[in-house]
Amino acid sequence: MIDIRNLSLNFGGVAVLHGVDLQVAPGQSFGLVGESGSGKTTVLRCLAGQYGHWQGEIRVDGQPLSHRLTPERCRLMQMVFQDPYGSLHPRHTVAAALAEPLRIHRMDQVDARIDRVLVQVGLGPAFRDRHPHQLSGGQRQRVAIARALILEPRVLLLDEPTSALDVSVQAEILNLLAELRERRGLTYLMVSHDLGVVAHLCERLAVMQQGRIVETLDTPTLRAGSVRADYTRQLLAAHAE
Repeated sequence: MIDIRNLSLNFGGVAVLHGVDLQVAPGQSFGLVGESGSGKTTVLRCLAGQYGHWQGEIRVDGQPLSHRLTPERCRLMQMVFQDPYGSLHPRHTVAAALAEPLRIHRMDQVDARIDRVLVQVGLGPAFRDRHPHQLSGGQRQRVAIARALILEPRVLLLDEPTSALDVSVQAEILNLLAELRERRGLTYLMVSHDLGVVAHLCERLAVMQQGRIVETLDTPTLRAGSVRADYTRQLLAAHAE
């Protein structure tokens, strides 16, 4: 579903991605892990169209991505951000936040689509008229997931979707994401610094360091500790502490 070849990116002459290769199969949940500044979120932003000056080749569902954001690309891929409060307009109700992408893309049955997706993320129509400050952190992230799903994409880009939440709420959101992927046949590319989160949701993962992928492995190999790269061993040791 996602095929990235030799992806490179520079800011002001400083290279931040160095020839990244990444393949994610249809329906797969794939993790990108690494410390802050490793380039993992930058990869997501290239896919999402937030950065357009990358070099290399990106294909999604067999089609090459251009360097500009198109309506078709938005319908195919959506992103869930790390901070659900920051990603929602404080003065907009839940219904307004969900209706906006539908109107931009001229989709019909706006009210019915909003009610349906709110049920799917475990909230329901009773939340339509609430504002972000009237929601808990977990509820805000459910709204953010609903907004990503409202255009019925096939790929979700997940940027640390649980890191701003309490531990008990993290598990609820991860279970919701797993259920939605199963029900909708979605493909996930998730960024996280937490190996436990990645092992919970993803079948495969790539480890990034200083803008490069140093190792790609499956989750059973990660759990067994049978890793090749020294940097991956460092991440495992830090997670075990």
